[in-house]
Amino acid sequence: MTQEEVLKGGNVNHVVRMANTVRRPIGYWSPSVHELLKHLEKQGFEGAPRFLGIDDSGREILTFISGEVAGNDYPELEPYMWSDETLVGLARLLRHFHDNTIAFTPNTEYKWQLSYADDAEHEVICHNDAALYNVVFQKGEPVALIDFDMAGPGPRMWDIAYTLYTSIPLGDFAPDFSSGKMEVVPYQREKHAVERRRRIHLFFESYGVPVPNNLIEWIIERLIVLCETMKNFAVNGNQAFQKMIDEGQLARYENEIRFVKDHFEDWIEIQY
Repeated sequence: MTQEEVLKGGNVNHVVRMANTVRRPIGYWSPSVHELLKHLEKQGFEGAPRFLGIDDSGREILTFISGEVAGNDYPELEPYMWSDETLVGLARLLRHFHDNTIAFTPNTEYKWQLSYADDAEHEVICHNDAALYNVVFQKGEPVALIDFDMAGPGPRMWDIAYTLYTSIPLGDFAPDFSSGKMEVVPYQREKHAVERRRRIHLFFESYGVPVPNNLIEWIIERLIVLCETMKNFAVNGNQAFQKMIDEGQLARYENEIRFVKDHFEDWIEIQY
C-alpha cells in the first residue's frame, strides 16, 4: 500500500500525498470545483491540478504538482518568493487563470463556498485564496495555483485584492532584507511605503489592467468578507474555522482591516 504523506498547509482540510496524487476531503462545493478543474484542463491551462476522480475513502484525487510550496510557513518565506520576479509571475499566472475561466459556464445548481454577492459582477471564476502560500514554485518561478476549495464566481478585482494584500504585502508586517537576510519585521512607513507603492503598480502592470481608483474599497471589502466567512463557518459547526478563530486569526484580520485603512494613503501618493 502506498504511504500517505501529510502536505504543508491544510488549515481547513487534511491533505495528503499518495505517490503522484493528492487526496483531499470533499464537500458540497466539490462538484463545482471538479467541473472547474476539468474545464481548465480542456483549456490547456497547466497552472492548476487535474481532477482524477474519487478514491475508496471518498476523497477527491488530484494530480500532485511537484515544486516548492510555502504553506503554513507564510510569511517566513524563501527570499525569492518575495521578489519582484515572483510578483510579476504571480500576476501573470492569476491573469492566465482568470482568462481561462471566462468560457466556463457553471451549472445553476452548482454550489460554491464563496462567491461574490452581486451576480452581475461575475466576470470570471475567482480562486479566492490566490496567496503565496497556495502557489507551487519550480526553479524559483510560480507555476501553479493549488487549493481551489474556496473558488467561486466574481469580478477579477475580488481575486486581485486578496492576492495584492498577501503578496505585496499590505499587512502590518514587511519582508526586510536590510540585514543581508530575509526577516519579517513590523511595517514602518519610512522604510516600506515607497516599496509598496512600486510593487502595487508592478503587479497591475504585469496583470494587464490599470490600478483602480477604488482599490482600497476592494481590499477592505475582501478582508471584511474573509472575517464574515470565518465567523459564519464556525457558527455552523466547522471545527477548522473555529480553530482558526481560537488561534486568533479572526482578531488578526480585524486588526488588519484597521491597519489598511490607516496606512493605505502611504502607498498611493506617488504619481506615475
